[in-house]
Amino acid sequence: MTPSTNPSPSSRLEELSRDLVAPVRQRLCWFCVNPLAHACFLNTLSLMEHIGSRKIMASQSGPELSHETLKHLAEEARHAYFFKREAERLSRAALDYRETNTIAGPFARAYMGRLDAEIAAALGDEANSALPYLYMSLTVELRAVWLYELYQAVLAEQKVAITLKSVLAEEELHLSAMLERLHRLDEHAGRRMGEFSSFEDTRFRVLWAAIENACGRERVAAE
Repeated sequence: MTPSTNPSPSSRLEELSRDLVAPVRQRLCWFCVNPLAHACFLNTLSLMEHIGSRKIMASQSGPELSHETLKHLAEEARHAYFFKREAERLSRAALDYRETNTIAGPFARAYMGRLDAEIAAALGDEANSALPYLYMSLTVELRAVWLYELYQAVLAEQKVAITLKSVLAEEELHLSAMLERLHRLDEHAGRRMGEFSSFEDTRFRVLWAAIENACGRERVAAE
């Protein structure tokens, strides 16, 4: 197979999201000085990781389940637990996934559900293969790495005792493994990754706008 000259999925996402960096970073700073809102945000991340693990379990439960997929499932569930634990530590209370304990929780659910449906529809006849799982996981985790890298930098600057380094390391390993599989299984991988990144960018903007609306328009300037 001839190596692709397309930009990498990560660089493509960075270009699409260039205008989001400053507002997202400002809101993350705001969370760091508003502990109860911060707890709800962490719980929202937990919810999204939980939905991701549940989607893997639902779509990849057949006899062909691989070691790598089972490892991915376990790590997504562990990420959901990690964010939930940190959320409850900040709130000093048990938090379920009801709307009152998340920030824009329904929009977080819609982000995952609608993106999944769009990818499956675009794949058409290939929707019953491994491709929907791989593309959905890749697309969501590209965003997760983008967001978690910003978040880790803010947490360090604000001296908040939370680190995302282990989560980031696992997400980046997932990306490498999925990219390798996709290029092996799909000759249209480069084109499709660009298309699905555009889908995701639209959905993420809707989600982040809902988070901003839920928090109000206060800002903490990035230093």
